[in-house]
Amino acid sequence: MSVKVALVHREDWPYPDWVGEELTAAGINFVRRDCESEAELLELAADAEIVWVFGGARLITPQSILGLTACGAILRSGAGTDNIPVKEATEQGIIVANTPGATRIPVAEHAIALLLAAARRIVVHDQMVRAGEFDMRRNQPDLLIQDSSIGLVGFGQIARAVAERLRPWGAKLLACDPAVEDSQFAAFGVERVDFGYLLKTADFVTLHTPLLENTYHLIGEAQLRQMKRSAILVNTARGKVVDSVALARALREGWIQAAALDVLEEEPPGADDPVVGLPNAIITSHIAGMHRHHLHDFWRLSVDTVIDLAQRRWPLSYVNREVVPRWEMRG
Repeated sequence: MSVKVALVHREDWPYPDWVGEELTAAGINFVRRDCESEAELLELAADAEIVWVFGGARLITPQSILGLTACGAILRSGAGTDNIPVKEATEQGIIVANTPGATRIPVAEHAIALLLAAARRIVVHDQMVRAGEFDMRRNQPDLLIQDSSIGLVGFGQIARAVAERLRPWGAKLLACDPAVEDSQFAAFGVERVDFGYLLKTADFVTLHTPLLENTYHLIGEAQLRQMKRSAILVNTARGKVVDSVALARALREGWIQAAALDVLEEEPPGADDPVVGLPNAIITSHIAGMHRHHLHDFWRLSVDTVIDLAQRRWPLSYVNREVVPRWEMRG
């Protein structure tokens, strides 16, 4: 019997016909539906070996996962898996795969762009010129990438791409990530340090950690107060990794110099968002992973991952390394 794969949600992203054609050609029983409830999810996917969520929909819960009795793997297209109950999946022997490679380069480039925009005060001077104030003596930049310390919080694929790109600029690269082996830091020319040392030492702190129970509000008042007053915080990870109330206070009172954010605690932000509107905050609308071909890359890596899983091969990326899978895996 062929493996059943259920695509249970794709948000509003266009669906390319070649996806189903390739999966069918690989001998996979592929079904899809944009489910809106747990009942619809279980109706479609209760007997599916692979359950696929394209994007951030929160359909799979600790309760509904118990009804996925045939499931051996969940694929979340994209990098973050905070919308998947990873702990409960692991307990059930379900592999939780993702596709961070689809956004590795664009997110790394966007993080560097935000870092440079804040350091060079580009937005401030753009607004000044548009307001008729052409003044090179006001709001002068005071940080260079060269000879600065750049602290990477999390050292997965995106952080490594940032390190690769900034190393030739003459920056001192620091990183912390308890899940990564020492050899990986050395391979990228990065000094492994602990979290507290990174916060106190880095001129730029850039966040690349997933949103987990232990990373929720990882950057709060205590951490912001440890940072240099001249430091710049960059976040292209998840908004809830940063306590926005504490960050707003830090920016208003000068605990740090600036923040450059692609993600916020609430998206889109409400009228009472404490950070939006502050002059030393640069904010983009969760676009770090976007580029002309990003959707094709998302679908391509997702299809490749589904085929690997259907053939009982370990996927290129999965987040629950401690899982004891229901299936006998190879490769």
